[in-house]
Amino acid sequence: MKQTFPCVNLFTFVSAGQMIGLVIAALLVSGCAVSGPKYLDLYYPAAATSPERTRSAGLTRFTDKRINAAKGHVGYRQLSEHSREIFAVPNQDLASTLTRVSRSFLEQKGFNVSMIPAWPITAQGVSTTPPHLTRVFTADINRFECRAEKNSLLTDMTLIIDLTFYLGIPDKKQLTIIPIVLTLTRTEWHFTRKKLETFINQSLEEILHKALPLT
Repeated sequence: MKQTFPCVNLFTFVSAGQMIGLVIAALLVSGCAVSGPKYLDLYYPAAATSPERTRSAGLTRFTDKRINAAKGHVGYRQLSEHSREIFAVPNQDLASTLTRVSRSFLEQKGFNVSMIPAWPITAQGVSTTPPHLTRVFTADINRFECRAEKNSLLTDMTLIIDLTFYLGIPDKKQLTIIPIVLTLTRTEWHFTRKKLETFINQSLEEILHKALPLT
């Protein structure tokens, strides 16, 4: 005689809390990467008072010359062998972001800043820029990446920046090329996006002051 057994839904024996625990455990075991990038707000800190702007500067959009890097990529934090957090700028355009940061720096140095088209990066090319400008600026982004690695409660951060600044004085047909190559490190307890953001912004502030000693 053929015997039949009632169908049993095994999930009825698993509580909602247990199910959530199983899902979390599965994610941890599989080492799934965190979905989507986390965005960093890069900026030059505002001064307490706005300086008088008595000089005129032309600023040309920076050129991103990085190889095998997305336009908005800033870095990553390695969580495990198969998992990492990705960091980027909100507009997905690092060249535009660093141009904006540099514009804020120049304005706080007393310049009225105008965006100007690209010009030939030569002494003669400087003279082709608008004649009313006292300075012209642009830069190449050769490398820009922060690599962070989680180590228990600590996160070790390494920021690699390779920029080439071009500073021109139109009335003198003078061009100064200023390469900046830095590797900066920092270790943070209880890593947060804001701590990485602060690390990069402080580094950018230092770089601009050293690369463009405007008097």
